[in-house]
Amino acid sequence: MPRPQLISKPVAAAAFGLVACLILQVAPPDGYLALVGAAYADDDDSGGDDDDDDDDGGPAQSRPDDVDDGAAPLGSRNNQRATVRRAQIQPTPLPTFTPAEILVTGLSDGDLAVLLAEGYAMNERRALATVATTLTRLAIPAGQELGAARARVRLLPSGETADFNHFYRTEQSDEGESGQEECDHENCTALDLVQWPRNRMANPVCRVTTKVGLIDTGVNAGHEILAGARLSVVRIADDSLGASKAVHGTAIASLLVGAPDSRVPGLVPEAEVIAVDVFSDVAGDERADAATLVRALDLLAAQQVRVINLSLAGPPNTVLHAALDTLTGPGGPDTVIVAAVGNGGPTADPAWPAAHPGVLAVTAADVRARIYRQAQRGAHIDLAAPGVNLMAATSIKGARAKSGTSFAVPFVTAAAAILLSQQPAASAAQTAERMRGMARDVGATGPDEVFGHGLLSLAGLCGPVPDITE
Repeated sequence: MPRPQLISKPVAAAAFGLVACLILQVAPPDGYLALVGAAYADDDDSGGDDDDDDDDGGPAQSRPDDVDDGAAPLGSRNNQRATVRRAQIQPTPLPTFTPAEILVTGLSDGDLAVLLAEGYAMNERRALATVATTLTRLAIPAGQELGAARARVRLLPSGETADFNHFYRTEQSDEGESGQEECDHENCTALDLVQWPRNRMANPVCRVTTKVGLIDTGVNAGHEILAGARLSVVRIADDSLGASKAVHGTAIASLLVGAPDSRVPGLVPEAEVIAVDVFSDVAGDERADAATLVRALDLLAAQQVRVINLSLAGPPNTVLHAALDTLTGPGGPDTVIVAAVGNGGPTADPAWPAAHPGVLAVTAADVRARIYRQAQRGAHIDLAAPGVNLMAATSIKGARAKSGTSFAVPFVTAAAAILLSQQPAASAAQTAERMRGMARDVGATGPDEVFGHGLLSLAGLCGPVPDITE
C-alpha cells in the first residue's frame, strides 16, 4: 500500500495561518508568504533613508482618528470593527487631466478664430520649433462638457489632434533594502545581471559622447552623489503651481551619472545630461501635463539630444502621440525615446508614452530576473532591466533602495547612449533593434507580454562594433 504524502509542519502551519487570516479578515504576519512561495519580485521590504523624502509615487492618504491601529487581540470584536473601517477607507482617485481645457497642435488661425467666437478662450499658444507645429491650450465655454468640447474642436479642419491635457506621473513604488551581496557598491548585482561592462570607462569605444535627455521632476544637482556630473537642470513647468520635489528626478539622475566613487556609481557618469523639470505638486499630487511634456520633448530635440529618458506614465493622448510620431518617425530628429511601462499592475491598460510604437518600453525585474509584480504588461513591451531594490540617491543626501519600472529605464537609456556614441549614423530604430537582439530570453520563448524581448544583456558591448547602419 503506498505511503500517504505528509505535509511538512512549517507548510501546514503556514496554510493554517493563512486560512485563519482570511477568516478573521486580517493581513498575514511576515513569513507566511515566504513559506508558500511568491511568483513576483519582492518589493515590500521597508528600508531606511537618510532624509525625510516621501517618494512613494503619490500623496499620503489620511485616516480618520477613530480607526483603531492598536493592539486589539486577534479576532476580537474591536479588531474586526477596525478591519471593516479600514476596508471602507478608499484613496481619493487622482485627476487624469486638466479640467475645462483642451489641448491641440497645428490649429490654424482661422479655426482658432471660429472657436474664440463660440466662447472658447486661449490659455496659451506656443510655437514648437523642432516638432514644427503650434501648441494651443483652450479653455472651454462655461457649461460645456469636456468630451463634447474635444469633439467640437476635432470637427475643424486643423483640429484633429485635439485632446484633454492629460497628466503623467513618475513610475516608482515601494522602497526596500537592497539585499545585495558584498561587492564594490550596492547595485553591483543588478549590473552583473545585465552584464554591464565593469571596465567600460577605460575603453574608448565604450564611452558616451552623445547627449542624454531626462524629463522628470526637479533634480538636486548639488547632491553629493551627483558631484562632478555634467548635469544641467531646466524647469519649464508652470511656476504658478507648486514646485515639484527633487525626489524622483534626483534618483533617476544618480542611476545615470552618479559619481563613480559614490554609493550610486552611475551607469554613464561621463555623459552630458540635460534634465527638464516638467512636474508640479498640486495639493500633494506630483504630476506633469501633456502640454508641458510635449514642450520638453521639443526643447530636447532642439538641442540635438538623441536619447531621452522618460520614467513616467499616463493615459494615451493624441497631441503626445503626434509629437512622438514626429520625433521618432522618418524625416524627424530620429530620437531614441525610452519610457517606463508603468506600475498599474498586470491587468492595467498599456501606459503612455511607452505604448507608442516608436518608443522603447521598459519593464522592471529583480536581481533574480523575476518580473516586478506591479509592472504593466502588453505586446508593446520591448525590454526588461533591473528595477527592484536599486540603490538611488534621495533628494537631499544619501541613498535609498527604490523599486518601480521608473528605475529600470536608465539601464536602457544608458545602453542606447553608448550604442549611438559608437555609431552616430545609426537610426533610432536600428539602435532599438540591436538592443532587442542582444536581450536574454527569460520569459516565455520568444517575445512575450511580460518581459518583451527579454532581459537587457550587454555582453560584448565594449568589443568590436558591428555595422548596423547597412
